[in-house]
Amino acid sequence: MNMYLRPTFLIHLWTLAGLGFAMLAAQQLLEGNIEAAARWLLLVLFVDHTDGTLARKFNVRQRVPEVSGETIDIITDVIGLTFVPMLFYWQAGVFLPSWGAPLAVAAAATCSLKYSMKMRLLEEGASRGAPPAFFSILLFWFLELPPVWATVYAVALIALCWSPLRYPITSLMTTHWKFGFASMINYLSFAAMIPALIWLQHAPALFFWPILVLMLFHLLGSPILLALGVIQPGLRRVY
Repeated sequence: MNMYLRPTFLIHLWTLAGLGFAMLAAQQLLEGNIEAAARWLLLVLFVDHTDGTLARKFNVRQRVPEVSGETIDIITDVIGLTFVPMLFYWQAGVFLPSWGAPLAVAAAATCSLKYSMKMRLLEEGASRGAPPAFFSILLFWFLELPPVWATVYAVALIALCWSPLRYPITSLMTTHWKFGFASMINYLSFAAMIPALIWLQHAPALFFWPILVLMLFHLLGSPILLALGVIQPGLRRVY
């Protein structure tokens, strides 16, 4: 059967839809529609939360071997979870004046490097340097925090990505749905998606503060727990 006619090929199209949503977000940014761009970016995150799980659930790698879902996923993630979001923060005034351009360039380079190391990360069960979780900066926009906070966070995240610290594969990767603390960011961000899409910055801050606190814990605390042996390396993925 032609691969385009196989039902499981629809999952690849779902991943590619995330790339389309990112491009629509970029278009809205060019037109100055910040809120519309934010909604499209949230849909990119929704795709990222679901496409890998669906692909594994329906064995897409075996059923559509002609297409590398991993390659599509990386391209979509780099553009949709870093490149366009960084442009959003720059244009929406999330960062301090004059910091948007250098941070966007640094994040793009950092993200590209980190994704080139993805296969090694999966083999070792731990990441050398923090995961490139640049989408999390969107929390500062939702919470309408002073630009200095988002700027410091972005600089620290870039530095941690380049650091030699070892990070466990935790809920900073949206492929994790195992019940428990390691998946809390996934569950909380998924739960916050509906109010975020509807109300954006008018949504109750309660939906966003717990995610930001957990992000800070994972970025600052999880390398220590891994070094102490409290957290063990490895990928324990559950659909």
